[in-house]
Amino acid sequence: MSSTVYLLGGQGSQYMGMASSLYEQNSEFRHNMGRLDAVCLDRYGWSPAAAMYDPSLGLNDAFDDLAKSNAAIFMVEYSLGAALAAEGLKPDVLVGSSLGEFGALAVAGHVAPEDGLRFVVDMALLLEKALPRGGMLAVLGDPRLYEELPILHQHTEVASVNHDGHFVLSGAPQGLERAAAALKERGLMAVPLPVSKAFHSSALDSVREEITALAESFAFDLSDGDSTAPLVVSSTTADVLTKWAPEDCWKTLRRPIGFTKSLAAVPGASEARYVDLTPSSTLSTIMKTSHRGYRTYPIITPFGTELAHIKTLLADLLP
Repeated sequence: MSSTVYLLGGQGSQYMGMASSLYEQNSEFRHNMGRLDAVCLDRYGWSPAAAMYDPSLGLNDAFDDLAKSNAAIFMVEYSLGAALAAEGLKPDVLVGSSLGEFGALAVAGHVAPEDGLRFVVDMALLLEKALPRGGMLAVLGDPRLYEELPILHQHTEVASVNHDGHFVLSGAPQGLERAAAALKERGLMAVPLPVSKAFHSSALDSVREEITALAESFAFDLSDGDSTAPLVVSSTTADVLTKWAPEDCWKTLRRPIGFTKSLAAVPGASEARYVDLTPSSTLSTIMKTSHRGYRTYPIITPFGTELAHIKTLLADLLP
């Protein structure tokens, strides 16, 4: 039988009003969003839900507050997983990418969602204070350009290679501007992501100890655990997780993202069904090029068609 794989991505996928149709019309989704929203209200004094569903803002408005967008992405992905579970659908495997690794651990039941949420927010608040402004740039071009163009490898670092026509750079604002200009001269498109820090780069080296200290609750060993629990595949190691230590949280933020490589660790990968919990359905979009012919199910899109997508998903995957 084909396995069901949940995909959970991270920063850069968020937008104002994401999953609003689920928030308005799916009671299980809204319940879990409200439960986690209350954690933020109690601990930080602000509401991620109020931020992302602000009626005065729309798709063209940036959602780049790191703490609130981290919380919102985590909450949306976890709540969507809970909504699907209420319909009878559960994953056999979860693939987490960057921030999505923490959501994957929560959906799989290895970390309490409240603990996961507190970590991704506390981490964001720490980075806002400790790191200079930075950014990330999605490039529609051959990753080999990074070595061919000196201005790229002199001023930026590779955060992710998704396939032979798409990679992501990380760096300081001036370096990214120079990189974008050089790519434009070659007729290539480079799109800034709504991210204010240079994730998956050496910029994170200075906060290794602080991030590890924040992550003390993220420690478990799955080697002797429940064999019926879903597998979690890390896009940091491109392998199935069997244990997790606090320093792994820092590694997830620091090391390059290997999402497409990580799919090789999914049992029966070519026959699996991939359900994208990521806002914007970013990971299933990547797979359409990197893994042509694989069955993917995008759910959250800016077009507000989440309910229809879930109906199709359940009709295909449930007996």
